[in-house]
Amino acid sequence: MHVRKPQGVTIRAIAKRLGLSPSTVSVALRDGRRGAFVSQETRSIVHETARAMGYSLERLRSPRAQLLQVALFCPSSNPRDLLQHTTVVKLCHLLSQQGFRALVHISEDRRKACEAARRLHQRHQADGVIFVGSRSDPAELDVGDVPFVVIGEVPEDGKVWQVHLDNEAGGRAVGEHLWGLGHRKVGVVMPLGNPSAKHKRLRGLRSVWDGRGEEFPDDRVLWVLEEYEQGVMEHLGSFLDDNERRGDRLTALFCFDDRVAAYVLRALRERGMQVPRDISVAGFDNDPYAEVMDPPLTTVHQPFPELATLAAQLLQDRLRSEPAPAKVLTLAGQLIVRESTAPPP
Repeated sequence: MHVRKPQGVTIRAIAKRLGLSPSTVSVALRDGRRGAFVSQETRSIVHETARAMGYSLERLRSPRAQLLQVALFCPSSNPRDLLQHTTVVKLCHLLSQQGFRALVHISEDRRKACEAARRLHQRHQADGVIFVGSRSDPAELDVGDVPFVVIGEVPEDGKVWQVHLDNEAGGRAVGEHLWGLGHRKVGVVMPLGNPSAKHKRLRGLRSVWDGRGEEFPDDRVLWVLEEYEQGVMEHLGSFLDDNERRGDRLTALFCFDDRVAAYVLRALRERGMQVPRDISVAGFDNDPYAEVMDPPLTTVHQPFPELATLAAQLLQDRLRSEPAPAKVLTLAGQLIVRESTAPPP
């Protein structure tokens, strides 16, 4: 007969009684699970307390329980987010190789994702969590004592275990490239709702102008809604016209990512403009379709497989060691120059 633990006897209840974190108690209850560090003394105390409180350890002895379980939270199931899906697939492969069981969750609401992460951890269904995608609000990282790692940007004052691209350096690389081609009046197309990555990319681009004592007016930035296609198709034309009326005929456009760039290319084509003869266009991310656009897109390559690898390693570090200061790993992007950029007309 399978013994169930009485209602109310949870990991948090045991942790509270012992003055330990729930994550430490969770790992301690799994004696044979590799990849996580808890001293033998702590394990013994946790087991004795759990038995005394009526917590059943039977299911923790099953073969399934011998695998450390990691929940991957992906913010979108949109098939257009190819790089995000590539990252998740790579993570699943890496985690399985390293003795983890990966559980993939799709959640557009990042706060609800935090609630789900806490529940999974409390129920022993996840020892740790990896969030794929940037966070813009500290509430989107509120998972209590659950060990987690973020792939992407987080609020700048957040002390979070994190792996991310150097977005500012990527924006600066695009700026240096366009400046080197002779472009001085460059426009930017950015989404309103995206987290801090957009500000860092824009800041990096602007730093090229600042470093040369040149002005980069706010009027040269077009903010579009998250529905990139609608925002670009409706507003790009008037954005170009408004700048030209001010005497700032734009000769190049820097887009937040390659999907925005794809819509920009379409809108320019409908306007009768040829790229790069009339105007140059640069993107960001190096999506798989960037090199088959018409023309092939100049962009910044994000090393997503490497980001996934480092995130898996970072989470292992969290689970293997006692609580430690947050680690942040930053990777450099690489500018990929293709036919969408050329000297200004």
